[in-house]
Amino acid sequence: MKFYFLTDESEKSLAPFFSNYVLEAVMAGVAIVGALLVLFWSRRLLPELIAAGDAPTIAFLIFAATLIVYSYLNLCCGGGDLVRRSYHMIYYDTDKATHENEIAFYRYGMIEFFLHTILLLLPFLPLLSLAAFGSAISMVTFIMAVSVLLATSLLCRLSGFLAYLIWGRSSALGYFAARALMIFFVLATIFFAPLINPLRILYLLNKSPDSAGHEFAIYMAVVSVNILILILVNNALVNRHINKSSGSEVLGS
Repeated sequence: MKFYFLTDESEKSLAPFFSNYVLEAVMAGVAIVGALLVLFWSRRLLPELIAAGDAPTIAFLIFAATLIVYSYLNLCCGGGDLVRRSYHMIYYDTDKATHENEIAFYRYGMIEFFLHTILLLLPFLPLLSLAAFGSAISMVTFIMAVSVLLATSLLCRLSGFLAYLIWGRSSALGYFAARALMIFFVLATIFFAPLINPLRILYLLNKSPDSAGHEFAIYMAVVSVNILILILVNNALVNRHINKSSGSEVLGS
């Protein structure tokens, strides 16, 4: 298998790992989270906060900001929003087939999404580590919080890809549908389904990590099931596109 997603910066790839567009978006996200870290960093020493019984919440604030930025980056990557567009695509509103929907999903797109989701998190880890230190959370809790970020962002990535497969890269409906789904899951669920709201889980991990294990397990189970469903649906749509393209080529010949 050729790893086009590492080097191909054309519109044939949804999100090349090292393209200028993707790297600039990641650096902008890191800058936003870094600025929030400086803004929210407590001016009181950690021992003073602990002695006064004030649990610092900077870990929740920074992890929550990272969740929103990082998930949105993955949503854009899944939908092909961070790729250089050719003159023809911009002005004639056409979508070229990409490697992601021309190669079997299990052999290409799924591997790409898992690898890139992990890679995109790496620039945020130093800031997340500082926030965790500032809130005196344990390594186990830190790993659990990072797992929430990874799972949520992978879900958003697969959702963005689903919108791309259904509506294409140039569809306004697909663009807004993918973002509405992210807003619904990350923000709106806090009001009617708090058990599956990622921000609530991050808050519990910061404020009372010892009692957050049950909620964390429920959240990860629900998200994992949804990720599996999206993988199956995306795989079916990619296979349908491949079979349709093969049939067209046979008829054309």
